[in-house]
Amino acid sequence: MKMRLLPVSALAALTVVAAGCSTASGPTYNLDIVTLANGTQAYRVQCLGLLESSKACMKKVTEICGDKEPLRVSSTDRAVSGFKPENDPREIVFVCQTPPPPVVQAPPPPQVDTQPRTITLNADANFAVNKYDLLPAGKQALDKFVADSDGVNIGTVVIDGHTDSTGSNALNDRLSLRRAQTVRNYLQSHGLHAGQYQVHGYGKTKPIASNATVEGRAENRRVEIQTQGVTAR
Repeated sequence: MKMRLLPVSALAALTVVAAGCSTASGPTYNLDIVTLANGTQAYRVQCLGLLESSKACMKKVTEICGDKEPLRVSSTDRAVSGFKPENDPREIVFVCQTPPPPVVQAPPPPQVDTQPRTITLNADANFAVNKYDLLPAGKQALDKFVADSDGVNIGTVVIDGHTDSTGSNALNDRLSLRRAQTVRNYLQSHGLHAGQYQVHGYGKTKPIASNATVEGRAENRRVEIQTQGVTAR
């Protein structure tokens, strides 16, 4: 176990002022309980014999602290004749500290999709026939759109309503616009973060399939939603 050294600025305040009686001894060490200047109880282990070594001291330090972290208050190196004291501590004063809890790294923020998006609501599945009331399937689709847009700000939402070619121009224009307005109102009231809405009713003027077939007319009856200027919130 690696021993941390107390900063020099704190050593003066923790000078040993009294040594207790020897509490334990063995062939390679002596152990005392001492009191520091601030009243903290500490340990002093000595390994001063010719056959003793700093490894014996460190082994005893580790044994005493167990699963706690040893913090060195002071130490005395063995003086070798003709040389400066080497890094071979034979007397160590230390305290045992509970190790700090591990640092938990915060998970990275989720990636936010800022790409422009387009969804299309098929009118037959999402609106009542020849009306602009949303059916449950339409509400569910818009709820998902709002949920998928969480975490972003949308500069502009463009909502375009379309019909097939049956019926009068006035009826188709009015129906396509009212359906687009219904979608806008639903998105606004359900928390979509958008700076502005552009709502259009194009009636039968922009088909995407042939109006000559049942299937083509069903494709043309739709509301398209597009997002522009999407940024992370």
